[in-house]
Amino acid sequence: MGKVIGLDLKSKRERQRSDYVFHQDYRTRWADNDMFHHLNNPIYGVLFDSIINAYLMDVAGYSTKSSAYIGLVANTYCDYFGSAQYPGVLDVGLRVVKLGKSSVMYEVGVFQQGEEKVKAVGGFIQIWVLRETNRPDDNGVPEGVRRELVKLVNSEDSEVVKPKGQKL
Repeated sequence: MGKVIGLDLKSKRERQRSDYVFHQDYRTRWADNDMFHHLNNPIYGVLFDSIINAYLMDVAGYSTKSSAYIGLVANTYCDYFGSAQYPGVLDVGLRVVKLGKSSVMYEVGVFQQGEEKVKAVGGFIQIWVLRETNRPDDNGVPEGVRRELVKLVNSEDSEVVKPKGQKL
């Protein structure tokens, strides 16, 4: 485990790339800008969703088509600290703040390439449920997914709950 990473606005404003375990680049597009030549707010949601799902599918081996479980978004959030824009490349970082029995709280940091200050910090809380019933079961987050999500927990204030019978 690493340093304590607070969830208050002051702490978020001071985020560094090293606070995030998994990174992806995103090349901004002309259509990403709003009329003020800033990255349009909904694009941040697309970035959060994209990096989280890329990690789940590419690293954790999760299949949106065949898994008995699905991850439902229960809450989203975003705090803005600067503007990103086109043209440019963004460095998007991902970490897990809390890994519960059936829930995961993800955090994403957005940095403009060539700049050290974080532009936005946000993410979402996901509840893992059985596809068939849309309800959590005793297993919680699927074991293979959980094993990979634990790798995204990198601070002393992060929390991991281990369901009965599951190995980490």
